[in-house]
Amino acid sequence: NDAYGPPSNFLEIYVSDRQTRVSAGRGRFTTYEIRVKVVVPPLPGKAFLRQLPFRGDDGIFDDNFIEERKQGLEQFINKVAGHPLAQNERCLHMFLQDEIIDKSYTPSKIRHA
Repeated sequence: NDAYGPPSNFLEIYVSDRQTRVSAGRGRFTTYEIRVKVVVPPLPGKAFLRQLPFRGDDGIFDDNFIEERKQGLEQFINKVAGHPLAQNERCLHMFLQDEIIDKSYTPSKIRHA
C-alpha cells in the first residue's frame, strides 16, 4: 500500500562498488561508494590566498571580501532551508533561530519550549 510508503521527495541513498581492504595493523575495513539522491549545495569557497601574510591589502578583513562571503553563505543557507525535507527539520529551525547554540544537542533529546 503506497499510503504507508516513503513520500516521493524522501531521501534515497544508493550504496555501490563495495571494496574490502586490509590495512597493516588496523584490520579490515570496507569502502563503499555512496550516492545520495538529495543534492546538497556546495559551501562557499575557502579563502586560503587571502590569509597569506604581506599581501598589501586587508586580506580576509577586506570589506568587499566580507560582503562576498556573506552573500555566498546567505545563498547556501537559502538553498538548504528551501529544500522540502529540510524545511520540516526542527534542528534546522533551531540552528537558524536560536541565539544561543546548544553544543550538547542530540536529535533524540530536543527540548520543546
